[in-house]
Amino acid sequence: MTRALKLVAIAVAALALSGAAATAAGAPAKKPTSKPKEVSVADFYFGPEKLTLKKGQSIDWVWAETNTYPHDVHLKSGPKKLKQKASYSTKTTAVTDAEFEKTFTTPGTYHFICTIHPTQMHMTVVVKK
Repeated sequence: MTRALKLVAIAVAALALSGAAATAAGAPAKKPTSKPKEVSVADFYFGPEKLTLKKGQSIDWVWAETNTYPHDVHLKSGPKKLKQKASYSTKTTAVTDAEFEKTFTTPGTYHFICTIHPTQMHMTVVVKK
Protein backbone atom coordinates (compact mmCIF):
# COMPACT_ATOMS: atom_id res chain seq x y z
CA MET A 1 0.00 0.00 0.00
CA THR A 2 1.41 3.38 -0.96
CA ARG A 3 1.96 6.09 1.62
CA ALA A 4 -0.84 8.24 0.13
CA LEU A 5 -3.27 5.33 0.28
CA LYS A 6 -2.33 4.63 3.91
CA LEU A 7 -2.94 8.29 4.82
CA VAL A 8 -6.37 8.20 3.16
CA ALA A 9 -7.28 4.98 5.00
CA ILE A 10 -6.18 6.49 8.35
CA ALA A 11 -8.17 9.69 7.70
CA VAL A 12 -11.30 7.73 6.79
CA ALA A 13 -10.98 5.55 9.91
CA ALA A 14 -10.47 8.63 12.12
CA LEU A 15 -13.56 10.33 10.68
CA ALA A 16 -15.64 7.21 11.19
CA LEU A 17 -14.49 6.86 14.79
CA SER A 18 -15.06 10.52 15.61
CA GLY A 19 -18.54 10.40 14.11
CA ALA A 20 -19.44 7.25 16.06
CA ALA A 21 -18.11 8.75 19.29
CA ALA A 22 -20.05 11.96 18.77
CA THR A 23 -23.22 10.05 18.06
CA ALA A 24 -22.78 7.81 21.08
CA ALA A 25 -21.97 10.68 23.42
CA GLY A 26 -24.15 13.55 22.31
CA ALA A 27 -27.15 12.37 20.33
CA PRO A 28 -30.17 10.87 22.04
CA ALA A 29 -30.97 7.31 21.07
CA LYS A 30 -33.67 7.03 18.45
CA LYS A 31 -36.63 4.80 19.18
CA PRO A 32 -36.82 2.00 16.67
CA THR A 33 -39.92 2.37 14.54
CA SER A 34 -41.99 -0.77 14.31
CA LYS A 35 -42.92 -2.17 10.95
CA PRO A 36 -46.58 -1.83 10.03
CA LYS A 37 -48.73 -4.91 10.50
CA GLU A 38 -49.69 -6.21 7.08
CA VAL A 39 -53.28 -7.10 6.24
CA SER A 40 -54.14 -8.85 2.99
CA VAL A 41 -57.09 -7.46 1.06
CA ALA A 42 -58.08 -10.58 -0.86
CA ASP A 43 -61.17 -11.76 -2.66
CA PHE A 44 -63.81 -11.83 0.06
CA TYR A 45 -61.66 -11.53 3.20
CA PHE A 46 -59.22 -9.40 5.15
CA GLY A 47 -56.39 -11.47 6.54
CA PRO A 48 -56.13 -11.46 9.47
CA GLU A 49 -59.67 -10.52 10.51
CA LYS A 50 -58.58 -9.31 13.96
CA LEU A 51 -55.50 -7.40 15.11
CA THR A 52 -54.39 -5.91 18.41
CA LEU A 53 -52.02 -2.95 18.22
CA LYS A 54 -50.28 -0.61 20.61
CA LYS A 55 -51.04 3.08 20.26
CA GLY A 56 -48.84 4.49 17.48
CA GLN A 57 -48.59 1.28 15.45
CA SER A 58 -49.67 1.08 11.82
CA ILE A 59 -51.48 -1.26 9.49
CA ASP A 60 -50.60 -1.62 5.83
CA TRP A 61 -53.50 -3.10 3.85
CA VAL A 62 -52.12 -4.74 0.70
CA TRP A 63 -54.35 -5.85 -2.18
CA ALA A 64 -53.65 -9.44 -3.23
CA GLU A 65 -52.27 -10.00 -6.73
CA THR A 66 -54.76 -12.86 -7.21
CA ASN A 67 -57.86 -10.69 -6.75
CA THR A 68 -60.51 -10.75 -9.44
CA TYR A 69 -62.88 -8.24 -7.80
CA PRO A 70 -62.42 -4.66 -6.57
CA HIS A 71 -62.26 -3.97 -2.83
CA ASP A 72 -61.91 -1.04 -0.45
CA VAL A 73 -61.22 -0.48 3.24
CA HIS A 74 -63.91 1.46 5.08
CA LEU A 75 -64.09 2.35 8.79
CA LYS A 76 -67.60 1.34 9.83
CA SER A 77 -67.17 2.39 13.49
CA GLY A 78 -64.40 3.48 15.81
CA PRO A 79 -63.69 4.98 19.22
CA LYS A 80 -65.87 7.95 20.20
CA LYS A 81 -62.83 10.21 20.60
CA LEU A 82 -61.57 9.41 17.10
CA LYS A 83 -61.12 12.47 14.90
CA GLN A 84 -61.01 12.45 11.10
CA LYS A 85 -62.82 9.12 10.72
CA ALA A 86 -62.80 9.51 6.94
CA SER A 87 -59.00 9.27 6.90
CA TYR A 88 -59.33 5.66 8.07
CA SER A 89 -60.99 4.64 4.78
CA THR A 90 -59.70 4.33 1.24
CA LYS A 91 -61.02 6.90 -1.20
CA THR A 92 -61.18 4.47 -4.12
CA THR A 93 -61.57 0.78 -4.83
CA ALA A 94 -58.94 -1.40 -6.42
CA VAL A 95 -58.52 -4.93 -7.71
CA THR A 96 -54.73 -5.31 -7.34
CA ASP A 97 -51.58 -3.22 -6.97
CA ALA A 98 -52.88 -1.07 -4.13
CA GLU A 99 -51.85 -0.33 -0.56
CA PHE A 100 -53.35 1.70 2.24
CA GLU A 101 -51.37 2.48 5.40
CA LYS A 102 -52.80 4.05 8.54
CA THR A 103 -51.29 4.78 11.96
CA PHE A 104 -53.58 4.29 14.97
CA THR A 105 -53.17 6.95 17.66
CA THR A 106 -56.54 6.72 19.42
CA PRO A 107 -57.03 3.68 21.69
CA GLY A 108 -60.23 1.71 21.24
CA THR A 109 -61.95 -0.71 18.91
CA TYR A 110 -62.21 -0.15 15.16
CA HIS A 111 -64.50 -2.08 12.80
CA PHE A 112 -63.62 -2.15 9.10
CA ILE A 113 -65.53 -3.49 6.10
CA CYS A 114 -65.23 -3.59 2.35
CA THR A 115 -68.25 -1.57 1.22
CA ILE A 116 -68.58 -3.76 -1.88
CA HIS A 117 -68.62 -7.02 0.15
CA PRO A 118 -69.69 -5.91 3.67
CA THR A 119 -71.11 -9.26 4.82
CA GLN A 120 -67.99 -11.18 3.83
CA MET A 121 -65.13 -8.74 4.34
CA HIS A 122 -64.88 -7.33 7.83
CA MET A 123 -62.16 -6.96 10.42
CA THR A 124 -61.64 -5.65 13.94
CA VAL A 125 -58.64 -3.69 15.21
CA VAL A 126 -58.15 -3.15 18.94
CA VAL A 127 -55.70 -0.39 19.87
CA LYS A 128 -54.32 -0.46 23.42
CA LYS A 129 -52.60 2.37 25.27
